[in-house]
Amino acid sequence: METNPTVVEAEKLREFKLAGINRLSVGIQALNNKDLKVLGRNHNVDEALRCLEIAKSLFPGRTSVDVIFGRPAQTLDCWQKELEQIVDIADNHVSLYELTVEQGTELFEEVADGRLSVPGDDLMADMYAVSVQLLENSGFIRYEVSNFARKGAESSHNKAYWSGSQYIGVGPGAHGRFCPAGEGRLHREARIQTLEPVSWMMEVERFRHATSTRVVQSQLDILEEILMMGLQTKDGISEETWQLLSGTSLEKVFGSSPTVQELVEHELLELNGHRLCATHKGLSVVNSITLNLLTVLDKYFNSEGAVADR
Repeated sequence: METNPTVVEAEKLREFKLAGINRLSVGIQALNNKDLKVLGRNHNVDEALRCLEIAKSLFPGRTSVDVIFGRPAQTLDCWQKELEQIVDIADNHVSLYELTVEQGTELFEEVADGRLSVPGDDLMADMYAVSVQLLENSGFIRYEVSNFARKGAESSHNKAYWSGSQYIGVGPGAHGRFCPAGEGRLHREARIQTLEPVSWMMEVERFRHATSTRVVQSQLDILEEILMMGLQTKDGISEETWQLLSGTSLEKVFGSSPTVQELVEHELLELNGHRLCATHKGLSVVNSITLNLLTVLDKYFNSEGAVADR
């Protein structure tokens, strides 16, 4: 479960544990009150640290810290020092997210009109590279682009959707991917819950659910998702999973592509009889790799060979 580290939320953690919650992600986001205000968060650093300590006592070894980098006016040196503090207070799991300036937010308006500026792409890349090195030197293994864990502390829930398994999303704005067998359906659906918390609660009370969107996924939809999600991980996409979802092999879809061969030659991608995955170097530029592979998949899927496979 994810929680915002406010005083109110911290007081509820024991109740959540009694209700069956066994893992917690604490959205600290920053160890700087000025930045927390810029990000629109309703907690301060002291509250975050207090909540984290309570969480670690209730969920030892199963508490994650969420942090955002690339914040307005943030420098590489400041970020490195802050991350060192995060390592000191963290349990066994850290999630790092590059700041995304969402349209419609106050931060978006402040950046758009020049009142605030965010780091450029090169500085963002340097911040991420420093993060990987610092965390790995501290015993945190990068098992997904944004997720680092000490041995045995990986999130099994996260692994479920990275590996193409079915999962149910519960809560405001949550996403799910599953076959609703209870309704007699065999096709996998993408479901999205109502975003606004108050509206979500009202719908649950009235309809016993708050699903706002249901879309039946095609085979290509599913394969594109497993490609985008799986390549974000250290282990990538297994041959077994790909065969199960596609009916053909990774080699047949990607092996003859000049684009894929070039990525392999540059040691950014690995393709063998067992899996398709980004290398350690490739994980740092995995978004561009994924775009290339999606193009290869789409070309294959619309070819005569793919029709024959299906």
